[in-house]
Amino acid sequence: MTSDLMEMVDNKEIAFNPAVELSYLTYEEQTLLLDAMTKEEITPSLSQAQRLKKHSQDRKLTPMLIDAIMSEEKKSEEKVTLTGDRLKRYFPVSYTPKQMEDTIIKLLEGWHKSQCQMQTQ
Repeated sequence: MTSDLMEMVDNKEIAFNPAVELSYLTYEEQTLLLDAMTKEEITPSLSQAQRLKKHSQDRKLTPMLIDAIMSEEKKSEEKVTLTGDRLKRYFPVSYTPKQMEDTIIKLLEGWHKSQCQMQTQ
């Protein structure tokens, strides 16, 4: 792996799992990737790194393909985290985390259904 990419991993600018995938690219491909990363001011997601690796293994990774993959808009993965402490007051003490999750999903499905019905009226 190029020293620039390794430095980015060390500085946590590139996540570990994508870095593992990128380590399979040739030195030349890694250099081209660094150019694309600099141009787009982004680092590859795991999905992008996996596709780069696949194209590299198929010997089809070109500068144009690297640019195309790196310029893709990444899916926003917003996460919502509810802690057990916050939820416990709404459930019986005997409820397992799975039972809490199942109940929350059922309640959300009911809420969603009522929202859809309100919108069609």
